[in-house]
Amino acid sequence: MISQAESAVPEIKWLEGRMSRWDDLVSMAAETGVRVTPETAMKTAAFLACARVVAETVASLPLHLYRRLDDHNSERAKDLPLYNVLARRPNSWQTRYEWVEQMCLHLGFYGNSYQVKVAGDRGSVDQLYALHPSGMKVIQEDDRSLSYVYTDPQTGRQRAYRGDQIMHVRWLSFDGIHGEVPVELGRDAIGLARALEQYAATFYKNNAQPGIILHTDQALPREVREQLRDQWEAAHRGPAKAGRTAILSNGLKADSVSATNQESQLAELWMQSLLAICRVWRMPPHMIQELGRATWGNLQSEMVSFEKFTIAPWLRRIEGAIERDILPDDGELYAEFLVEGLLRGDITTRYQAYEIAIRNMWMTPAEVRQKENLGPLQTPENDSPGEVEDTPADVLEDEAEVEAGTSEDEPSDTDDDEAATNGG
Repeated sequence: MISQAESAVPEIKWLEGRMSRWDDLVSMAAETGVRVTPETAMKTAAFLACARVVAETVASLPLHLYRRLDDHNSERAKDLPLYNVLARRPNSWQTRYEWVEQMCLHLGFYGNSYQVKVAGDRGSVDQLYALHPSGMKVIQEDDRSLSYVYTDPQTGRQRAYRGDQIMHVRWLSFDGIHGEVPVELGRDAIGLARALEQYAATFYKNNAQPGIILHTDQALPREVREQLRDQWEAAHRGPAKAGRTAILSNGLKADSVSATNQESQLAELWMQSLLAICRVWRMPPHMIQELGRATWGNLQSEMVSFEKFTIAPWLRRIEGAIERDILPDDGELYAEFLVEGLLRGDITTRYQAYEIAIRNMWMTPAEVRQKENLGPLQTPENDSPGEVEDTPADVLEDEAEVEAGTSEDEPSDTDDDEAATNGG
């Protein structure tokens, strides 16, 4: 008989031949002996930090639906109801940020994200909402199509879905059907970090001392020994009781045990466990506040590396799932995250880049202002928004020089007069 508390633990539904609990699947193989589940992994500081960085970064990027006009041009498909579903309001209770963030957390802890497509006033995909990955079983039919059977972890109710009713985003996958579980693949790194956190909490709870040995030359019965130990711990264990005076009688002596090198070098071992978790996520350590190896010179390149090697694969997975499971097959529409925000430097560097772009005539001042969310320029006549000609800066300077009569290409009238005077 499974107790109500145990039944609340999520189960993995896709394992062949048995229904396995997260406890059984993951924690049984943790070398440290620490139970590792998605729930306990979330309580591990380094793993939670990596999950937050990925989920919050991806969720903060704008997601837009585009229409291809030709091989080189495209436009935002704002006229389609699906645009608002993906870019603003996926369902009636979540913002787009919350929806994407939840999707990334499901991927990061369970390796899969399942979104139900609901038809409504905005079309065949009026709403998108997530199902908990622990309750989903994926079945590949004889015709290679996929079907889904979902068991609600809270109520135990089952419901079947066709493949065209689910948007399925996978993490790393060996069979192309199920995403691998990151918590399972990284269980040893997570277990080590979790064990260190628990050990450190206990170690410093005891005033950073391994223990005290009470001894006497007298032979004491077992009950007396246990009573003495309990009394000593009640009087002296814990930071609040540190330094209290002990009074011993009847030849009782107290000897302290000095800390070993392993106990005094927790920080070094802790650092190794943090780096191991960063490797699971492919996360630059400085992104989770580990700045030991960071320098002022390499942080900018590290940010580019973070966007290219850490975040970009997550974006491509989500964009690909949207294109496969939601958009028509004709290829006219596609969804894309805007990543320019990740690569924006300080204001001086950014404005210098804009200047280069305008001078080389592949951006206009109006496009720069649009990227900076500044709106159109004000006209000098009435100080109201007006249209300005999108002319590169160097062209404007050349025209100003010609109007002033100082162009280097043509001599001015003043130069001709001076030449005539000198010749005379």
